[in-house]
Amino acid sequence: MALLLVATGASRRLLPLPPLCLVGRAPTCMVQLEHPVCPAHWLELRWGPEGWSWRPLAALERTRGSGAHRANGWRGLEVSAERGTRVALAADAFIELVDGGPPEPFAWDCSADRPLTGEALERVVELRGDAMLPIAAEGDPGAALRDGALWVHQEGEQLRILRAHLPSSLAETLDTRLDLARGGVSVELDLGANLAELSQRSARVQVSGQAVRAFALYARARAEDPDGEGWLGSSEALTAWQALGGAAEAPAEAVSWERTRLRQLLHRARVGSVEAVFDRRKVGAFIQIRLGDVISDVHERR
Repeated sequence: MALLLVATGASRRLLPLPPLCLVGRAPTCMVQLEHPVCPAHWLELRWGPEGWSWRPLAALERTRGSGAHRANGWRGLEVSAERGTRVALAADAFIELVDGGPPEPFAWDCSADRPLTGEALERVVELRGDAMLPIAAEGDPGAALRDGALWVHQEGEQLRILRAHLPSSLAETLDTRLDLARGGVSVELDLGANLAELSQRSARVQVSGQAVRAFALYARARAEDPDGEGWLGSSEALTAWQALGGAAEAPAEAVSWERTRLRQLLHRARVGSVEAVFDRRKVGAFIQIRLGDVISDVHERR
């Protein structure tokens, strides 16, 4: 992941980079440099076929930096074995590329003014190839966020305004090995090993991780329901998840995160139509979830 060190006085921040980034003192800049010598719009950073590039938009005579010269005033922004390329206005006002990898998806917490990456990002979105879906979408591909889109994330009583950052270069073609939309999928679980094997005709896929417990949770609910429906609200699902080994102090959103992680595991294993693994319905003001009809049976190894 591309990472930029931002120095303002004694402050140091490490930020992920979107494919196109403005640096300056203006509130509209992705990277804000709150320093009296910094112009409102100082630098433009950009990802392209040659990697990262930079060019000054203002304070040309005071801007100091290096990098190979490119077309239209651009210069290379690279990372050497010892350090990154530093572009500075003063000794205590500069940016430095410390990871020159390609841009990756991240979210910006507008309420806390900080980026969300890694595990923090997975608590608020579901990443599916080049798509980013809010957790509340429950895997619905129609709810995919666009680059720069704002949405409200609710966690308990807390509401946060988040912004999506999606590199347009991440598009991929998924060569599926198994497609849930075709139905007739059997699942064999080994909860001791956190392992699930999905079968559809002659195709087989294995996924591993604690999120496979979600299969057992919702499969048991359908098996124990006299009508075979197995719909669970959030509180019922949390209780059942804790009975399977989930943390007793976990928040109400824990099972939603588990479903999200399971869909991500399936997607990475080249399973198609992963949104079909769970069905969703609204009853009054409440949302209920069950194991999708595409799953024909779930067998647990004893």
